[in-house]
Amino acid sequence: MNFQLQIVSAVFASLMITTLSTIHPPSNPINMSKNNDSIPTIVNDSDVDILANGLKLEAAKQFKKFIAPQNIQQWQTRKNAINQFIQEKTNYKRFHDLPLKYTEHKTTKLEGFELKNITFQTRPNSLTTANLYIPDGNGPFPAVLVMMGHSRNGKFYDNYQLVGQDLAKNGYVALLVDPWGAGERSTEHLNFEYHGSHMGGHLIDLGETLMGMQITDNLRAVHLLESLSYVDKNLIGATGASGGGNQTMWITAVDERIKAAVPVVSVGTFESYVMNANCICELLPDGLTFLEESEILGLIAPRKLSLFNALHDSNKAFFPSEMFRSYRTANQIYKLHNAETNFSYQLFNTTHGYWAEQRRAMISWFNENLLDKTATKNTNHTTLTTLNQETLQVFEQGKRLQEVLSTQAYCQQTAKDILNNFDPKKINREQHLLQLQKQLQIDLTSPTRYESTKASINDTWDRYDIKFPNGNELLALISNPSKAKKFKLIFAAEIPKGQLNESVRKYRDQGFAVVLADLTGLGINSTSVGQKFDNGLPKLHTLSRSQHWLGRNMMGIWTEQIAHLANFVKQKFNAQEIHIHGNKELGVASILAAALNNQIDEVETYDSPISYLVRKARLDSFYSQAIHIPSIINWGDLTLAAALAPADIRMYNLRDIAGDPLSQSDIAEVQGKITSIKTTQKSKSKVRLN
Repeated sequence: MNFQLQIVSAVFASLMITTLSTIHPPSNPINMSKNNDSIPTIVNDSDVDILANGLKLEAAKQFKKFIAPQNIQQWQTRKNAINQFIQEKTNYKRFHDLPLKYTEHKTTKLEGFELKNITFQTRPNSLTTANLYIPDGNGPFPAVLVMMGHSRNGKFYDNYQLVGQDLAKNGYVALLVDPWGAGERSTEHLNFEYHGSHMGGHLIDLGETLMGMQITDNLRAVHLLESLSYVDKNLIGATGASGGGNQTMWITAVDERIKAAVPVVSVGTFESYVMNANCICELLPDGLTFLEESEILGLIAPRKLSLFNALHDSNKAFFPSEMFRSYRTANQIYKLHNAETNFSYQLFNTTHGYWAEQRRAMISWFNENLLDKTATKNTNHTTLTTLNQETLQVFEQGKRLQEVLSTQAYCQQTAKDILNNFDPKKINREQHLLQLQKQLQIDLTSPTRYESTKASINDTWDRYDIKFPNGNELLALISNPSKAKKFKLIFAAEIPKGQLNESVRKYRDQGFAVVLADLTGLGINSTSVGQKFDNGLPKLHTLSRSQHWLGRNMMGIWTEQIAHLANFVKQKFNAQEIHIHGNKELGVASILAAALNNQIDEVETYDSPISYLVRKARLDSFYSQAIHIPSIINWGDLTLAAALAPADIRMYNLRDIAGDPLSQSDIAEVQGKITSIKTTQKSKSKVRLN
């Protein structure tokens, strides 16, 4: 984790992580308050976003590792490993024997083509909504799977339905599928919502990914096209723009039934995704620890592939310059297959989007590369008219079938199935906690001695620069540690300074030495680059997604920092008791640290959840994007972590995972579950929920 320098917060006063061990904070206080009971400010402001720069540097180092294979045998071995990695990390499914349950709900005859509004089954007991554009004539026709980008209204979006019309008027069957969570697959039918951010995060908590859900849908869409009598199953292509172009790349990489593909304004580098604006549907967890985008393009070789990028794209991830970096390496893989002529790119004098220029070039390219009509490149460029929503929608408002699952419904149903099959009586506590460490992607091995340096700030506060086993550093303020045996560690990212001062005084009056620390991404340790891209999204969205690409998750990072700080306090000051105060997401990290570190005696949380079960999925969640943990529900949920923790835990202002307060009956139900687990595990610690 040698990736970041972090600085003490002016509000919470506190923590810095850095790999630059030769750089130390100033020995004299800066802007120190005259009131020694208040939290001193001890760092200079900086215009340099050290956290973002560190993550970008780490991503750049990863990019350099991925070179083209030297021969076809080497590539075949690598290809198998990549396919296994993609399946494992996205958790996409192949349902070869699952019935399609194809249903035509409405058919409309239009000039040059027929429109069918359909549903089909993409996973057990789950239907998707889609439109089929079918050319006039008898067929069999070539077909193109068209994947939507980030239009909340999915297949209704003007530019995407025009792609369907253009293809149909030029002799192709076009299948446009509503992406998972968009179009007619939103929580409330036809009340369109963004399918990423917390919606995608809730899927991560279940061991799923939004990318994997979409790949599964698209694999089934190819099944559907193959099944249609008027489709030539040997002539199936794929295209899409932006997020749909991303899915075009992924589905073509994992499904060799697709013979030719045109991803539009979507191909760049995975490196450029780090600390940049991208959706969770474009996230391959741990991706940069194992591969780069060039290798995904290489999986398509020797099949035909053309990359369409825009000269005026506003997102660096899709700049032509980034595309060329992937193209060069992927082209080496095509050379190994003697198929260089099957791999090309085209640049357009446009902005980000699927515009008429790209549509016409796409059809010409498919004519030549899917149909092998090298002498017949003429396309039918008649004027197209967008259709109204009522013409395209499968269901009348409020009459959608229950089998068309939203993210909320899927998470509720799947979590229920997982936990119904989970028996806490059968778990081995030590082994299960080791599995939790693995899911948090952390190592809590404690050194024999933590290296640290001390600087006195005033009569109340000392600053400690603590070196972690992984080489990172933590800066913390500690009040009068030599005069106390009990230590209160406070992690409260959003507490106003006045309220924090009051809490410090209260704990000091109770005989505690107080330890203050901001954690990664919080306070002055935050990233202005991330905040810029997070506009309109949950806090820490960009940072959390970037950490996932680099093989970490934010809750794991915070848990690791809290656990190591507790170890340091115990080791350095011979603390007899270590208590933790954690707010919101940091309360969750505090409970996880207490489950994994028996040096912690007590945890108090405020406004934290006790479970990752979804009651109401909301984009405007009370919590930041950082709260999500891969497969935490599959592990047993946060309730199990609280039950297994040897520390006493008291939780105040209890909420659900969206931040809504729990009722007394809800609290009593969860309290009963935790008590039952503690009885089974013969645990003597107490968990009290309020």
